Amino acid sequence: MHVFVDQQRVTLKDSDLVGEGGEARVYRHGGVALKLFHPATDALTRRLFDLKVTKLRRFPLGLPREVVAPTGLVRDDRQRLVGYQMPLISGAEDFGRLSSRKWRAGAVSNDALMALFRSLHDAVAGLHGQGVVVGDLNDGNVLFSGSRPFLIDADSMQFGGFPCAVGHEKYLDPRLYGVDLTTTPRFDAGTDWYAFAVLLCSSLLYVHPFGGMHATLPTLLRRAEARHSVFRSDVTLPRLAATPKVLPDDLAHHFLSVLEKDERAAFPRALLELPWTTCNCGLEHARAVCPDCHALGPLVTRQVLRTKGRCTARVAFETSGRILAAALQGGLRYVCEEQGLVRREDGAVVLPQVAGAGLRFAISGASTWVADGSGRVLRVEGGQVVERARTDVRLTTPVLAASAAVAYRQEQGWLVEQRTGARVGQALEGQTWLWTGERLGLGFYRAGGLTVAFLLRAGRSGLKQLDGVTWSGRIVEADAVFDAQHALLTVVTEAQGREVVRRWLFDEAGTSLGRSEGGSTGHAALLGGRVVLATDGGLVALKRDSGHLIEAVQFPDTQDFVSAGDEVLANTDGSLFVVGARDITQLTLT
Repeated sequence: MHVFVDQQRVTLKDSDLVGEGGEARVYRHGGVALKLFHPATDALTRRLFDLKVTKLRRFPLGLPREVVAPTGLVRDDRQRLVGYQMPLISGAEDFGRLSSRKWRAGAVSNDALMALFRSLHDAVAGLHGQGVVVGDLNDGNVLFSGSRPFLIDADSMQFGGFPCAVGHEKYLDPRLYGVDLTTTPRFDAGTDWYAFAVLLCSSLLYVHPFGGMHATLPTLLRRAEARHSVFRSDVTLPRLAATPKVLPDDLAHHFLSVLEKDERAAFPRALLELPWTTCNCGLEHARAVCPDCHALGPLVTRQVLRTKGRCTARVAFETSGRILAAALQGGLRYVCEEQGLVRREDGAVVLPQVAGAGLRFAISGASTWVADGSGRVLRVEGGQVVERARTDVRLTTPVLAASAAVAYRQEQGWLVEQRTGARVGQALEGQTWLWTGERLGLGFYRAGGLTVAFLLRAGRSGLKQLDGVTWSGRIVEADAVFDAQHALLTVVTEAQGREVVRRWLFDEAGTSLGRSEGGSTGHAALLGGRVVLATDGGLVALKRDSGHLIEAVQFPDTQDFVSAGDEVLANTDGSLFVVGARDITQLTLT
């Protein structure tokens, strides 16, 4: 692809792609980024494209440094404006990471989180002081590195009578539900502070403030319309969520006033200065005493074996630290961080220090693979580093997948089976997602708006391309799970303010057995081609019906023991291991 930046012809390759959403692609070009809008396909997208072009030509100057603002215009070979140049933000994560307990707990403390939100608060307040409203403030268009946030998608901001034409449904002020955002400015400072409060609450509690489960208000949007938040006693929180009791009173009261009483004044910055502490039990809180220990008493411990209806739950492992990886390989194996050390299930030290955010761990029998955002890979066994390698990196994520049978990394686009050194196939460098089981592996990459998905087979070279894997929009999350003869790919995407979960089931020959679009979020497990999902309402089994995967059976008795954020491992005896942030529980259904 060729474009012109400041009258200079620039060639862009698929490997330069650093991000893709529903309206544009972002490419790396030297030390800058180029955002190129998708071609308009109908009257509405043509009108929105024309709006962006006009906004870019009149974009305000002197905005806070956290705003990744346009620094130049990009044109095609006919000199039509097709996008803009902006600073390249390298090594940053999106704010969605902060509400993931498994990613953040132990790696980004609440004190560090508050420092980050103080910087975001100053940036938002600075924009308001210049007559600019963010509008579509959500966890995908705010990035962070250390304590510094970056507001991207600046072209969507509202200023000078130009509207912000889109709002993410999870962060959109309920007062704007059903309102056409494309015709006139609808956002204001209060809608930004609402989204700010939702971002902060989600990050502190690891659940959206209108998330969880409710008997008569089953969806997030219905709960938001009713102003029925997680602070109500009749809302069941996901297992991975933190109780609102960890919040200081003043902060909890402000959240309540925003969420349930439509308070839209500027978020009080003083509430971001309140100190947090970590209890010996591992819970972070801002109370005089730990709400968990104070409620339970020092001598109370959790039951190892619990039963509810047809479900029996046995605690297989529990830690005051955090679980970093788990697998079933001739028994339960795991990597955990506790008391400043990273260890295996047998006590062997993997790392003699705390695992920083962004490290990726993979279990391969007695060995543990560790990879970081620079592409450095280590294999640790018996407390010793026994192998070193390098791998390609997708943004900040190292390309690494391992099981007891195989270990794959990527070197200059080639997928390499590390144990044999064999090159098994090529995938686009800097764009590859990869997972593996014992016999099958699966990966994909995006090129020119198209998805190339492929199957790997242990001991065999070559990649089997998979048909029918396609979507549009920004990837929020992706995962793949396996049994001996099947692979299931799950991709969550976001476009036009909505998130959609898609799944594809394949057999070992790469034949499509079923797919779904929509339905429950949550991690999946496979056993004999049968799909089970972990949801906030408990386990849900899917069945194949005329090429579609549909929800068939719910297991409400499991609700107390599982949530959508838990990983699920299928055991050969039919039981399931549920991997939470701090515990692993074996579930057996009778």
